[in-house]
Amino acid sequence: MVDHVTVTVADSHAGVIDEVAAQLRQAGMDVEQVLGTLGVITGSIDDALIAAIEALPGVGAVEQQASFQIPPPDAELQ
Repeated sequence: MVDHVTVTVADSHAGVIDEVAAQLRQAGMDVEQVLGTLGVITGSIDDALIAAIEALPGVGAVEQQASFQIPPPDAELQ
């Protein structure tokens, strides 16, 4: 299953965030945004590969983005 993730770049690698993003791509992540001033990279990756990207140099943390769905207005339960 593919998960949307937010990767926080370690402070020690803040100046080379584009290199961290390249490593994430090589590890199988579909990088959507590189937010250099925030030190954050967003994208999606197969959940089986999350442990692999957590171990990459420069990765401070990997958080899976929560998702939810509201039932349609005509559903029985509201």
